[in-house]
Amino acid sequence: MPMEQIPSWTDRLTAIAQQPLEFCEDFPQIARRLEAWWHHELLDRPVFMAEASTRPERPITRRLEHMHEPDVWFREKMLDMQQVHRVGDMLPRIRVDFGAVLLGSLLGGRREVRSDTSWTHAFIDDDWSNAPDWTICDGHPDWRLLHDLTQRVGHDAAGRYLVCTPDLGAAADVLLNLRGSAQLCLDVVTRPQTVKSAVDAIYASWRKAFASLYAVSLERGAGLIHWLGLWSNRPYAVPACDFNALIGPAHFCELFLPEIVREAAAAGRAVFHLDGPDAARHIDALLEVPEIDAIQFTPGAGSPSALARLDMLRRIQSKGKSLLIFCPAEEVLTLAESLRPEGLAILIEQSPPAAELDALFSEFARRYGQA
Repeated sequence: MPMEQIPSWTDRLTAIAQQPLEFCEDFPQIARRLEAWWHHELLDRPVFMAEASTRPERPITRRLEHMHEPDVWFREKMLDMQQVHRVGDMLPRIRVDFGAVLLGSLLGGRREVRSDTSWTHAFIDDDWSNAPDWTICDGHPDWRLLHDLTQRVGHDAAGRYLVCTPDLGAAADVLLNLRGSAQLCLDVVTRPQTVKSAVDAIYASWRKAFASLYAVSLERGAGLIHWLGLWSNRPYAVPACDFNALIGPAHFCELFLPEIVREAAAAGRAVFHLDGPDAARHIDALLEVPEIDAIQFTPGAGSPSALARLDMLRRIQSKGKSLLIFCPAEEVLTLAESLRPEGLAILIEQSPPAAELDALFSEFARRYGQA
């Protein structure tokens, strides 16, 4: 069921999209291009998202080590945003980043942090007797910190740039973190009802966290995007299930796909994060979900490039889903030539220097009749 706040949030997002941002004068045009993308249409050219650091001597990290020093954290995040050269449809944003699967910590796991990564220790016993109640305590330190940092960024971002959300994580990946991969794989086979009950309970906490992020940002007049960088005039979710790389289609559809559908329906729009070739085995099931508007595909570390999956990418488009592909710069033009431009978005990973990126974007735009 869609969240009751969707209409009011949509009104606010639509109004924000009509005004330039201090850090992005072209924001209204980019917003229109991305709205066309959500509708599987083409405004003028496919979406092109890329950025390069203008100061390689100052590495940009996730700044997780500074999160408990809000002044230092905010100063470093602002410097990060200011030293980035954005190209095409990449939007200026400060991400309230906690590392991977924040819900794992909020639901009882012990989180450890380094400058560019975090992880949550597994603790659920084999009999699940010490499993948490799957609710977020309002007094949890990470819950309070999430609100404090989102409020701070939202207040500063209004009219200037966008708030970017942390990775909340979906139920399967919360359980993967709190139970362990091998143990959860065994549980899927030997105690599926226990897993299903936990998935159902975690959804309520995801919904609470998701709604809070939109409310806190929009109440301060700031637009909100998720880690993929996509703007939408309506709220949207990025459902994920990286655990699906370890299980077969039957277990995925029985235990985890229903939660993905619930998340997508609750948000009103959704782009599913499909991570790697092993996860791609579930694409047929995902393409039959009307609540999923788009698929984001990452080939995965050490895997063949997206060019090796053209058949799958074309099938996604043929099913009326929009497509966001993560790829290196050298694959951009070939991918664009190989796929329909309607509903196509490309995000460059591991960007080349700014001058090379500008030249690539110029060539990309020329192919669609833009000078």
